[in-house]
Amino acid sequence: MKRKELSICIVDDDRSLCRALARLMKSAGYVNVQTFSSAEDLMSSSPLGENALLILDLQLPGMSGTDLLKTLRQSGRTIPVVLISAHDEELSRAGSLPYERVAFLQKPFEENDLLAVIDSITP
Repeated sequence: MKRKELSICIVDDDRSLCRALARLMKSAGYVNVQTFSSAEDLMSSSPLGENALLILDLQLPGMSGTDLLKTLRQSGRTIPVVLISAHDEELSRAGSLPYERVAFLQKPFEENDLLAVIDSITP
């Protein structure tokens, strides 16, 4: 899939991180990039089409990233997901979730690592 065709949704309550990741994604050739400060904001806007990728913080106010991932899985969604967290134990627990095409990055991470992970889980 070409980068122009992939819709990137970034969910993190750190607005400065969302802006930085959105700039990175656009500079890497992704045209459709949206940011959300909570899982509920993402769910209410329904931007997750077939050609979507989700960059998801596990620790969010309200619905956690883990709960959002479970909800997506229960609804039959199999979009690629990059889980990010500053906490090792959260990433370890999330690794046990039965979800296809998922990758994990611990904050802080390098821009090139994020781009490589995205390339590894997208068709």
